[in-house]
Amino acid sequence: MDDLPGGSYRTEKISYLEEHLRWCRKIGRSDDTLFRRRQVLTWLAEFLGHDPITATRDELERWQDSLPSLANVRWKTALIRPYYQWLHQRGYRPDNPSALIPLPPNARRLPRPIDEEKLARAIENAPRRLLPWLLLAGWSGMRASDIAQLRRDSFTCDHKGNVWARVIGKGNVERTIPIPGWVWSIINPMMSPSGPCWRRERGFGPVTAQHVSQYSNQYLHKLGFTETLHTLRHRAGTVAMKNTKDLLIVKNLLGHVDIQSTTLYTLVANDDVAAAAENLPRPRSYSDGPHLHVVGEDTH
Repeated sequence: MDDLPGGSYRTEKISYLEEHLRWCRKIGRSDDTLFRRRQVLTWLAEFLGHDPITATRDELERWQDSLPSLANVRWKTALIRPYYQWLHQRGYRPDNPSALIPLPPNARRLPRPIDEEKLARAIENAPRRLLPWLLLAGWSGMRASDIAQLRRDSFTCDHKGNVWARVIGKGNVERTIPIPGWVWSIINPMMSPSGPCWRRERGFGPVTAQHVSQYSNQYLHKLGFTETLHTLRHRAGTVAMKNTKDLLIVKNLLGHVDIQSTTLYTLVANDDVAAAAENLPRPRSYSDGPHLHVVGEDTH
């Protein structure tokens, strides 16, 4: 089907891929997931030199060995596994060769919020097309996939005048995201009057999550920053946690399925934790000032 994402990839050697992607769409997988699955299976076909439908477990493990990092192994393996599981369940393969290949655990890293001065500079210099995306990430905590799916009818205003955006997040869970009033006043006139809020500059149709992420990241890197659009989302979560100290509020703002993901924001720039460490009782020798007496190695 022409409307399936990633149609520019040559996938003639990948049996049943279009049928599989149509099935994925029916069960609610995002266009970004469909695009990435097509992309990674194309790379796998190029590595194997033949149709992935006939791949053995040993071939898949050799493909994993060729990948540059454990993080790379994880996300690419996670994308091909559902394809092989589906082939097996549909009877297109008698077995599932991906069932026993290793899947490295997902590394849980601390959020890395963009510096406030960098954020201010990015906002002040942002092109008109990118400004709404940066504001929605930095002040509403939206992911690129959230931003890309927005339509005019995604927004509602409650009886108090608060503006909310309705999106389908991870796990195909619908949620509403608050839009600060000052952000809404800026982005409202910048969106399309109907249908998808932002359309591709080239070609037809709305932007994808990849467009939003790629163009935003290119802009930030052009400013000399190493940060990405996702660090603006981290900023929203970090500042919200610092201001509210309420895990549930931040979980709902960011749309986390598991509150364990939200707890990581309690560890970022937490002034209360720093104060707790500073206020622990000191040894009497050091109670009069901050300077420590360093004892030499030859002192007993």
